Amino acid sequence: MFGSAELPVLEALWEKGALTGREIYEEVRRSKELAYTTVLTTVGRMVKKGSIRRKKRDGIYIFEPALKKPEFERQAAAAVIKGIVEVSPSYAVSAFVDILTQYDADKLDEILNIIEEKRKAEGR
Repeated sequence: MFGSAELPVLEALWEKGALTGREIYEEVRRSKELAYTTVLTTVGRMVKKGSIRRKKRDGIYIFEPALKKPEFERQAAAAVIKGIVEVSPSYAVSAFVDILTQYDADKLDEILNIIEEKRKAEGR
């Protein structure tokens, strides 16, 4: 889905807002040792993929994320879960519950409420 250099670019844009290529590089290199050209190549690919947008302002390209972080996280989670569910829905749910219980057992009640609301909305 995303290369190892792409998430730091998105994180920088979500944190700082619209940035130039040089500004993205300066932010990314704080957490990841990458060459300037690598960061710019990554940014170019991300523009082509549609994960970030590019605007020209005063002769300089400014980049911004195409999605806000919560929207991105939801889409990324949905893509991963869809792939897992396609293999085995029952095992996917069972594994999810096991992992979630290890992480935060209180989240199970929250998830049950979400399921119940979805059922009500669909008239089940």
